Amino acid sequence: MLNNPALSSPTYLSRRRSRRSAQYQYRVPDWVWGVGLGFVALLLGGGFFLFTNLSGGGGGGCGKALPRLPGNVQVNAQGFQQEDDSMTLVIDYLNRSDLDNAFSNFYGDTHAFTHNIDPDIRGVNEEKAKSLCEAVLDIEGKLDPPPGTPRSPAAMATSATKLRDQLRDVAVALGYPRPE
Repeated sequence: MLNNPALSSPTYLSRRRSRRSAQYQYRVPDWVWGVGLGFVALLLGGGFFLFTNLSGGGGGGCGKALPRLPGNVQVNAQGFQQEDDSMTLVIDYLNRSDLDNAFSNFYGDTHAFTHNIDPDIRGVNEEKAKSLCEAVLDIEGKLDPPPGTPRSPAAMATSATKLRDQLRDVAVALGYPRPE
């Protein structure tokens, strides 16, 4: 081993490299790699988000019926009248900025009714079903917004009124008298 000049070189067995080879190397700082990888991750995540929303996936689209919910739901003239009375009460609470009572009155049988009549109306009028679905998703998003989003009782009341009007139109489309 002592007779081999390559192995006896101090740079061969140590972590130090000769200065000459370091002059021609360029190293990218670690923070640049982190920013680049973060950007790639954002692009992939954004692309996935756009793809699932545009293709109707993710459960947020109205291309298919809303999922059924448990609850005491009667799809008849009396059921639509009860639903109309419940939505009127929700709108009244929202106009008084009583968000807790509006929330508790909407989520229950009223909410279940809005979901469970979707398949019935889809069989009769697909466009009305999509309009109803959009109105349901709108009020759900306003009553229970993502964290950090302000809750506006006026915007909620407008959405609830739109949903009530959609439900009245659905009752007529299904052959029931228009609730008032």
